[in-house]
Amino acid sequence: MFVFEALFPIVAIAFLAWLAANRHIVSEDDVRVFEKLTFRFLVPAMLFYGTATADLPDVMEWNLLWAYYIPIFTVYLAGMLIAFLNFGSGQARLSVVGMGCAYPNVTILGIPICLQLLGEEAFVPIFMLIAINNLLIFSFGIIVAELKREEGTALRAHLWSVSKELVKNPISASLIGGAVVNFAGLPIYDPLLESLSIISRAGIPAALMALGAGLNRYQIRGEIPMAVIITCIKLLVLPALVWALAFFVFDIDTLWAQTAVLLSCMPVGISVYVFSMRYQTCENLAATAIVLSCALCLFSISFYAYILGV
Repeated sequence: MFVFEALFPIVAIAFLAWLAANRHIVSEDDVRVFEKLTFRFLVPAMLFYGTATADLPDVMEWNLLWAYYIPIFTVYLAGMLIAFLNFGSGQARLSVVGMGCAYPNVTILGIPICLQLLGEEAFVPIFMLIAINNLLIFSFGIIVAELKREEGTALRAHLWSVSKELVKNPISASLIGGAVVNFAGLPIYDPLLESLSIISRAGIPAALMALGAGLNRYQIRGEIPMAVIITCIKLLVLPALVWALAFFVFDIDTLWAQTAVLLSCMPVGISVYVFSMRYQTCENLAATAIVLSCALCLFSISFYAYILGV
């Protein structure tokens, strides 16, 4: 009952935004403007404030990263193998399917759900996991997609492009900036800190509304069997592997282990669709997997929350 009550506000906010966009109460232009405001201003302010003021550990908790990213890359490779058996060769196609199996929606859904279920203490492990999420997964995806291209500079150019995008991206930049302020002990003017605190409170509801309204762009467009496979791996297999490693292999604080498992339960990230568009392959499959996993993730989250005793 607690899980249902904790998740209900999150689902309700996203659903109301989806309904408003679906019924054309707000236009597509309105949604895009709101998304820009949310992901270029509100969410970065929340992440910067949370990271700058969090009680970060003095040393990196490597066991947490191993327990989370070993399963990530395991299911990535498994997804590529499944894609190869179904589609044959084609590095970009393999990379999109692998990323669909391994890339969770950690920012828009992961942060609010983990904070709602585990409390504010979960912000530190959340930060440690999502700070390098895009860098690792996107870099690996690009390496796979570009592996056999004839142009010798293609891979280096794309990796350099990703690195620049990460620095320019407001989400990544806010995490890096907050961490620098925190570790360096740089003071923040109190009225400015209070302003960031007020702004940051709008970050989570705004992100959920942007997700709900934006989901109207993604529809089930065929390729359902493969999308179902991706969804099952993403929502069931990946969290099971993270749970096994976090609780039975590595020595990790219980709250941090719970955070890692819940983050891995999130649906396929929308960035997978962006990646598929970049390489002009599997766009319909990516869109279908996003819709299916978003529709079914509540069952996965509820199941693993019960297993974790949340």
